[in-house]
Amino acid sequence: MESPAGRLRRCGHALGAAVLGGLCATAALAAPPDTAAWGALLARYYDPAHGMKYGDLKAHDAATLEGLRRRLATVDVAALPRTDQLAYWINLYNVSVVATVVERYPVGSIRDLSTDPFIRLNVFKKATIATREGLLSLDQVENAKIRDGFHDPRIHFAINCAARSCPPLRTEPYAGAMISEHLDDQARRFLNGPHGVRLTPDRARLVVHTTKILDWFEKDFVRWGGGVLAFLRRYLPPESVKQIDAAGGNVKIEYDRYDWQLNDWR
Repeated sequence: MESPAGRLRRCGHALGAAVLGGLCATAALAAPPDTAAWGALLARYYDPAHGMKYGDLKAHDAATLEGLRRRLATVDVAALPRTDQLAYWINLYNVSVVATVVERYPVGSIRDLSTDPFIRLNVFKKATIATREGLLSLDQVENAKIRDGFHDPRIHFAINCAARSCPPLRTEPYAGAMISEHLDDQARRFLNGPHGVRLTPDRARLVVHTTKILDWFEKDFVRWGGGVLAFLRRYLPPESVKQIDAAGGNVKIEYDRYDWQLNDWR
C-alpha cells in the first residue's frame, strides 16, 4: 500500500510534468518563423512606387530567395498562434509570387508563365509551393488558407500578384503581433493611392471608381466587410466619406481596368 508521502511525491511529479508541458506548448506558440531575409530582400530590391527589381534579384540574391522558401516550407503552421498563421500565409504567398517570376525572368507579365492560351491564369493553379502539408498552389494559399481560413477582406490589399494594378507589397514582412495594424495600413494606403478610389459627380449621382479587386471578390467584402461601400468608408478621408454619405443611395461603382503588366522596376 502506497504511503501518503509517496502519493504526495507522485502527485507532485505529475503536476510538474503538466506545468512543464504547458510551458513547452506556450513556448512553441511564441516562436513565429524568421522572415528577416524577406525583409532584407524587400529593402534591397523593392520600392512601392516603382516595383521589384527582378533582374537584380535574380542576378545577386536568387539563392537567398530560394533558401527563404526552403525555411518557410519547414514551418509547423498549426503550432503558431492564429495571428502568426495569417502573417505566415501572406508572407509565403508574396515570397512565392516573387520567386515564380524570378525563376522565369525576364517576362512581361506573370500571366506569360501560364500554359492556358485564353485566360492565362493557370500559373496560379500550379502546385509549386512547398509546405509541411505538401505542395500547394498560389490559388490554394490565397483561397483555402487565407480567405477561407480567416474571413478578412483586408487581405486583398496584402497579397501581391506581381501586376501593376495589384496592391503594392508591404516593405516589411507581415508580423502576427501587428497583423491587424498592418492590414489596416495596407488597405488605407492602397485605397488612397493612384489605383485606389476616385469620386466623380455625374449629374445627380456619385460615381466611385475603384480597383477591380473589389468586383472580383465582392462576396468577401459583403460577407466580412459589411459591403463594398461600407468597407471603403472605413479607409477613405473624411471629405470623401461626406461625399458618399451626401449621395445617399445614388452611388454607382465603376471598376477600373486591371493592368497585368509586371511590376518590374528597371
